[in-house]
Amino acid sequence: MTVWHELHTGVVHPWLCDQFGHLNVRNYANFFNEAQFFAYARAGFPQSIALEYGGHGVAAVGRTTFIRELPVGSLIRIDGGMVASSTKTFTFLLRMRNEETGDLHATFECLEVFFNPKTRKSAVIPQELHPFIEQQIQGKPEVIQPELPRSIQPVNNWLETHTGVCFPWHCDQFGHMNVRWYAHCFDDGMFHLWPKLGVGWAAMKKEGVHTVTASTITFFQRELKAGDLFCIEGGLVRIGNKSVTFSQRMVNVETQNIHASQTVTEVFFDPKTRKAAQIPGSLKGIIESKIS
Repeated sequence: MTVWHELHTGVVHPWLCDQFGHLNVRNYANFFNEAQFFAYARAGFPQSIALEYGGHGVAAVGRTTFIRELPVGSLIRIDGGMVASSTKTFTFLLRMRNEETGDLHATFECLEVFFNPKTRKSAVIPQELHPFIEQQIQGKPEVIQPELPRSIQPVNNWLETHTGVCFPWHCDQFGHMNVRWYAHCFDDGMFHLWPKLGVGWAAMKKEGVHTVTASTITFFQRELKAGDLFCIEGGLVRIGNKSVTFSQRMVNVETQNIHASQTVTEVFFDPKTRKAAQIPGSLKGIIESKIS
């Protein structure tokens, strides 16, 4: 089974929380990304060793599942380990727990590709790293969800929700936008998507609800480098009794290339009970009218 390692600890400070009183989606990405860097080191081949063999890991697909909200002041602990590997990829599973209660608050499953920084393309994992991998995956690989998908679901009507610039301070030591900033940009897009669909935050508040993110699956398709201009587009995929699923994509303004895409499931939430709620009828009708 997977060898688990403690990877990161943190505190949910007030400036990490949104207007709904809990840790914002983008800051889960921050914590998990910090932990992911340590996952390689704990597995025995940190960046310095991997680079000796011609590459390093980069994120290809990441799935975050939000299980319980984290209020301000919470102490968090992230552990994780490698759960699978292939010719060119590693899959890691990370778990975020409350340090005081032991409750599981979120999980992050990440498929990473071994990447050659000279060619800027994926590469075969060198044989020299295989012993490290074999030490981490002992016996049957451990996973908690179905296999990671490889693409978002189609959308009939894309709406522009956000624009941005990849600045140098968004880039990591590998010379491209760091994983966490994709989460920031997509989250900004989601906040703007609801009003563009005719279901603004004031309308939700009037009905005594708002939405929270239940899960995200992000596909990292092309690197973004300092100076790149991008826009976020989003659209409806399906609607249930309590949840709505969307697709989003990050498009290069100058080339029209898609650099990343994301599937998001949002749940309607009662701030008084702190539980999921039925979508109010008046709002559901508006949403359904936009899905065709």
